[in-house]
Amino acid sequence: MSKWRERYATFEDYLAGTLIVIGVSLIFYGVVCRYVFNSPKAWIDEISTYFVVWGAVTGFAVALRDGHHIQVDIVYDRVSPALRKAFDVFSNALGALFCLCFIFFGGKLLSLYWVTQQQSTDVGIYLWIVYLVIPLSGLMLGYRFVEKLLASLKKEVKIEWNG
Repeated sequence: MSKWRERYATFEDYLAGTLIVIGVSLIFYGVVCRYVFNSPKAWIDEISTYFVVWGAVTGFAVALRDGHHIQVDIVYDRVSPALRKAFDVFSNALGALFCLCFIFFGGKLLSLYWVTQQQSTDVGIYLWIVYLVIPLSGLMLGYRFVEKLLASLKKEVKIEWNG
């Protein structure tokens, strides 16, 4: 693996992991404030939700990279290697197409919130900041789908003759 790919994989791991850890830590802090000190903090629920969602959505690319994405392989395991390659190419191309739509429509939503300057109710964070994760995670996931698509296109298939 090239240096750039290693660094990018490390970035993905740390980004998703850090966001989840911050979100869960804020949830823990909120529980302690509410039940131990009897001083609930309204902002914690909103901010922790953003961090957990951001961590999960950016973690999709990590799951795809490591082969932990949801897959139905009851048919896949029973077909020929050539058909498996076709399935791989089709599914990864479809995933990349989905990411293009995700980026496009996420960008439209982002631009709407940018123009209207809407803010969240509790904390007052601009919603364009909150929804920035949609096109960014689409780019991250799209990169992984394209990477897998290229790898599946390069995969050689040995044809066995049973005749």
